[in-house]
Amino acid sequence: MNSCMALTIISIVTPSFNQGRFIEETIRSILAQEGDFFIDYIVVDGGSTDQSVDIIRKYDILLREGTLDTACRGITYRWVSEKDRGQVDALKKGFRMAKGDIFCWLNSDDVYLERDVLQRVSSYFSADKDLELLTADGFFINENGQTSGLHHVDRIVFKELLYLDYHILQPSTFFRRKIYAEDSLREKYVCALDADFFIRLIWEGVKYKKTDDIMSGFRIYPEIKTVALAGTRYREQLAIAQLYSNNILLLAVSAVYRYFEIILRQKLPPRLFQAFFPTLKSLSYWIITGKRGR
Repeated sequence: MNSCMALTIISIVTPSFNQGRFIEETIRSILAQEGDFFIDYIVVDGGSTDQSVDIIRKYDILLREGTLDTACRGITYRWVSEKDRGQVDALKKGFRMAKGDIFCWLNSDDVYLERDVLQRVSSYFSADKDLELLTADGFFINENGQTSGLHHVDRIVFKELLYLDYHILQPSTFFRRKIYAEDSLREKYVCALDADFFIRLIWEGVKYKKTDDIMSGFRIYPEIKTVALAGTRYREQLAIAQLYSNNILLLAVSAVYRYFEIILRQKLPPRLFQAFFPTLKSLSYWIITGKRGR
């Protein structure tokens, strides 16, 4: 046990509900991680009625039997399947069980793209004992796991997070246990729960690092909340901005910008959208940050 505690333990929570077509790829991408650390993996299923539970149970059996090849110092695998109140409830349940020094969550349709992702994460936190939040880049992937674009962030600026493009890629983001508070994850947010959580940490002044490492694959498909619940995401992001600002001008610019970026992007023909949006983006960034858009 003493040798275990001397090494990094990374707790990963996967909240899931009826994601049987994707969850096995998620689980395998975690259990395949290689390096000098321990994995504390917790799957919190919301009572799925598809094949999810059979898949989750299969990996529990394989690990218990010792028939699954692993390449880290050790894996603790726990899971539960029961009705819950949604993603935030599932995450809170998982983090209550977590034993690690480093926390993160990987949704049941996302993946780690390489086998050394957690080793790199461990190395960053080991090299800087004051580092509290680490965020990196990733690829967008489609339903078949094919890459469809790069999510690259060249800077983390609070005003941009709050008013313009929320650009922290959640599956490529990791944080120390000590900065996690259960009430920082709020169930009232369905789509923007990660934005609410990470914006609050940035606001509170945690020490963070942005790296250009490509760590995760963020799956985009029609049923994903980011797409299917665009209106909800729009309203939630505006509500979060209002928690930190009462500047009417900046909130108005944010409302217009995000309506174009979130709502009209899906409704307008691509040519028409591209005819207006670049100018709107440049103007919005200039008003809010004094800088050009990304």
